Amino acid sequence: MFEEKDTIHIFPYPVWLFNVEADRADRLNQKAHASIEKMRKAEPSGIPGSHWQSPNDLQDNDDFADLVTTIRDATKEIFSELHIATDKFLVTGMWINLRPPGTQHPAHTHPNNYLSGTYYVTAPSGGDAIVFRDPRPETNIISPQFSEQNELNTREIMVPVKPGAMVMFPSWLPHFVPPNQGDTDRISISFNVMFESYGETISRPKWTFGQSTDDRS
Repeated sequence: MFEEKDTIHIFPYPVWLFNVEADRADRLNQKAHASIEKMRKAEPSGIPGSHWQSPNDLQDNDDFADLVTTIRDATKEIFSELHIATDKFLVTGMWINLRPPGTQHPAHTHPNNYLSGTYYVTAPSGGDAIVFRDPRPETNIISPQFSEQNELNTREIMVPVKPGAMVMFPSWLPHFVPPNQGDTDRISISFNVMFESYGETISRPKWTFGQSTDDRS
C-alpha cells in the first residue's frame, strides 16, 4: 500500500543524563553528607519525617566547588550540542533537597533560567526517579485509550536515576519527584544555569534596522 513510511519527531524536548565518574562522585557525595550534617546542626530541629532544603546559594560555598566544576563541564557539552554561540554562563543557584520516605516534590519549573538540573547523592530503590511532564496542554484535549504507552503518546516520562547521576533539562520543562517509597532518605542537589550578561547581549533583537520585517525572528 505504501512505498515508504517514516516518523518525524518534531520539536523534541532534550533531557541530558550524565553519570559522573565513580571516584569523583564518591568525593562529591562525601562532601555533600558532611555539609548536610554541618548545616542541619546549625538549624533548629524540624518536624520528624518532613523534607529539608538548604539555602539556595551553595554555588558560592567552597564545599561545593567540585560540583560547580562538574556542572560547568556538563553545561559546556550541552551548549556545544545545541550550537549555542556563547560560552559565558553562571550557576545562578544551587541547593540540597533531602526527602525522607513518603515525601515528594510537586510539579514545577525553574523560572528565569535557561538550564536546570539535579545531581543525586543518594537514590534509594523506590525513590530513584524524576518525572517530566509534557508542557503542551493541548495534547490532553483528545486522549484515546492506548494499548501501551511510549514516548510518542505519554504525557509523562519517568527517568530513572542513581547515586552519581546528574540530570539536566530546559528550565521551562515541568517536572516532579514521586513519593519516596524507599527506606532511606533521598538526597539530591538541584541547580540552575543562566547566560551571563543576558540583558546586555542575548536578549537583544536578532535583526538589525533596515531588514525586512519577514526576516525578524
